[in-house]
Amino acid sequence: MTSMMSWQYMIRSIGNMIIPPQCPSCHELVSSDGMCGECWARLKTITPPACVQCGRGFDFDAGVARCGRCLTQPPDFDRGIAAVRYNAMSKRLILGLKYGGRHDMTPILGRMMANQGASLLHQADWIVPLPLHWTRHYSRGYNQSTELARAAMKAAGVSPKIYRPDLIKRSKRTENQGHKTRQQRRQNMRGAFRLCKNKDVVKGASILIIDDVLTTGASLSSAARCLKAGGAKHVAVLVVARVG
Repeated sequence: MTSMMSWQYMIRSIGNMIIPPQCPSCHELVSSDGMCGECWARLKTITPPACVQCGRGFDFDAGVARCGRCLTQPPDFDRGIAAVRYNAMSKRLILGLKYGGRHDMTPILGRMMANQGASLLHQADWIVPLPLHWTRHYSRGYNQSTELARAAMKAAGVSPKIYRPDLIKRSKRTENQGHKTRQQRRQNMRGAFRLCKNKDVVKGASILIIDDVLTTGASLSSAARCLKAGGAKHVAVLVVARVG
């Protein structure tokens, strides 16, 4: 293992000498793979106090564990953590990966998720990327949630044996959620996922779903309902960014 790591480090060092690493946002030269200080400062990490269920950051410590929305209209997942707030900088990184094929964004986003959500990554029995409908996967060529899940697991040192993209499937091609209200999003996602197989594996398990952005949580709630209907004991979510 040590020998392999040494070779990987050597190959990476030679590669960096030939093509110096750049900040994926502004293309400024950086000393190692990552973001420049100026772009990094524009990301707003979500730190406690925050809602334990949806990950929304609190402006001040009110002495409560859940936000008002989760108390009155709780999502179907039990725990949620977001690495950063959804702002201009995090949006640029996420959309670059999601629609621009900017896979150089993936290791950075994965490290941010691992830093904030290490507890969820290590406590999970199974880790599941939120699946795309096959038509969207075909047109895009990849699922950004799959890329993020692998990167976060690698950054956190989690065994790849618990990575299970085969547990649920998106069985319904839903409309774009962009301009829908909370209720419309929930209705749009109704019945969007189904359990694929291995129901015995799901029963009693603690499952972590990985996605890029959490807005109202409708998509993640729908996936969580599917897993809980299959017998999952606990479903948590880990995302790059939280809107609001």
